[in-house]
Amino acid sequence: MRYKIKYLNTDSLFIIKTDGSMTGKDFIAMAKGILKHPDYKPDNNVLFDHLELNYDNVTIQDIEKIRSFHMDNEDIIGNGKSAIVVKSQSEWDNIWNQGEKIKTKNIVKLFDNFDNAMNWIKE
Repeated sequence: MRYKIKYLNTDSLFIIKTDGSMTGKDFIAMAKGILKHPDYKPDNNVLFDHLELNYDNVTIQDIEKIRSFHMDNEDIIGNGKSAIVVKSQSEWDNIWNQGEKIKTKNIVKLFDNFDNAMNWIKE
């Protein structure tokens, strides 16, 4: 999995563009990259563009590792908005519905359109 992190200073917004095949290790590396970005602050809003991401082979073990990372870093992540743009909301939900849910202060919403996600996150 590859990812690019872009920070829009005028909106205090991070846009993350991903492609390739998702693994737990790569997803956590992406999350660490966001949290270590010099402009990142708790409660920042993030738009994840996963339209070109292949998540067909993600395992329950990957999901559990990602959830564990998220829970361990909950205070740093904060309670901003996360817009997630995916090619199939039902397939994305099927992956994340495995195992125990993340209980988070972060407000998360799925989209199948980048512009709709951007409009929501800027509200």
